[in-house]
Amino acid sequence: MPKPGWEDLSAFFSPDEFATTAVITRGAEEVAEVLGIFDDPNEVASLGDYNMDHPTPRFTCPAAAVVDVRYKDTATIDGTAYDVMQEPELDGTGLATLILAEPNVTYDAGV
Repeated sequence: MPKPGWEDLSAFFSPDEFATTAVITRGAEEVAEVLGIFDDPNEVASLGDYNMDHPTPRFTCPAAAVVDVRYKDTATIDGTAYDVMQEPELDGTGLATLILAEPNVTYDAGV
């Protein structure tokens, strides 16, 4: 029996539409290259009279594309590296969300 048409997520995650690429690495090894939707925490989505924001960067993508992604991997999106803060969150519909954080950086204050 063929899959229903809505199960094909490739049109939704097209780079010509909304998607961007995340390169997931573990140490020096590339784990995955995934198309998905990156949510910038500095942007606030307005839903009518309701404003929704979240405190961390998020990357939503097909669950099958991130089966090998683990906590402490690195996701590089648009040239910026982010730490993967936990295992992918699966929503049961074939999508997953990676919770990300900008890595802690120690600055030399020159003191």
